[in-house]
Amino acid sequence: MCGGVKSHGCDVCAKEFVQKGNLKRHMAIHAGVKKHKCDVCGKKFLRKGALNYHIAIHRGIKSHECEVCGKAFVRKGDLETHIAIHVGVKSHECDVCDKKFLRKGGLKNHIAIHGGIKSRECYVCGKEFVRKGDLETHFAIHVGVKSHKCDVCGKYFRKSGNLERHLTDHAGVKSHECDVCGKKFGTNGQVMEHMAIHAGVKSYKCDVCGKYFRRRGDLNRHLAIHAGVKSHKCDVCGKKFLRKGDLKNHIALHGGIKSHECEVCGKEFVRKDDLETHFAIHVGVKSHKCDVCGKKFLRKGDLKNHIAIHGGIKSHECYVCGKEFVRKGDLETHFAIHVGVKSHKCDVCGKKFQRKGDLKNHIAIHAGAKSYKCDVCAKEFVQKPNLVRHITIHVSKKSHK
Repeated sequence: MCGGVKSHGCDVCAKEFVQKGNLKRHMAIHAGVKKHKCDVCGKKFLRKGALNYHIAIHRGIKSHECEVCGKAFVRKGDLETHIAIHVGVKSHECDVCDKKFLRKGGLKNHIAIHGGIKSRECYVCGKEFVRKGDLETHFAIHVGVKSHKCDVCGKYFRKSGNLERHLTDHAGVKSHECDVCGKKFGTNGQVMEHMAIHAGVKSYKCDVCGKYFRRRGDLNRHLAIHAGVKSHKCDVCGKKFLRKGDLKNHIALHGGIKSHECEVCGKEFVRKDDLETHFAIHVGVKSHKCDVCGKKFLRKGDLKNHIAIHGGIKSHECYVCGKEFVRKGDLETHFAIHVGVKSHKCDVCGKKFQRKGDLKNHIAIHAGAKSYKCDVCAKEFVQKPNLVRHITIHVSKKSHK
């Protein structure tokens, strides 16, 4: 039983489990064995049960209907739970506090709370829970199942709490204010999570690798990496992405469609944001002033990033590796390394690079500019790496004298 001694250890990551069966299922994650495939979207699962649950959500087939009110459910178990509400018979009584329950399972979970027994163990990360429902909610993070739908916009969420917080955005109610910057939020939990950025507190821990994050959303995106869930697929090349935004940027690079044109000089851009940034150069209006040093900026976002430099606040965190940056632009440049996006193109030969600096060095090769000079023999080089390799020759000669 879980809650006891974890005597079954994983040889790969040293994670321990109470039950041998859970260790076996956990090992399948390291091996990458997902033999249960969904015929609808091609997604694979470690367990047949997880696949069946996934397919039911795909199809949206609610074949289990309540004879009393007509409400339909995907799973038979959900229907049985619902019918108990109509019947109202609570025949299962707790011997400790005399509380009654409609189902035997409900009583069993309740008794576990009295004893504090965590008999439900997640086979992915080994975390234990008292109630089965809590385990299922937790497991949804690993498998990427979002079963809670917003009736307003159709967006899906993994947990009911996240859906409730999302609904406050539609209602426009933002009564919780940050004492530091004045930003308002819909719930107290959101403002507390935001405050952690100012305080630099990382309270959200990944149960798989132990990495900490400031925001719950960053942790959830990070967990998707462990689970290997890439649900956003490119129709052109089939490459999959963790986030919809990453897919959108990728598709734009694929097609090379520059549909946003500057009215002043005719220069074209793939993304609207890039056009707006470029257009500010022509206008030249710097209306955003820094109160610390008086420097002015074209955009509010640039001023915000600049102020962060004064304060040294690294509020932009990479959800893949946890590295932090002062400016959002630096984070985006760094993130391109993880996703493999090469958005900096050479106009001479068409070669693409992930970083602007790499493109600059490459262009120097075309121009033939030798800006890197050896202090020993005055020999010049186009690229810095070539100069570094050359210097080793001088060092080698000295060591043999």
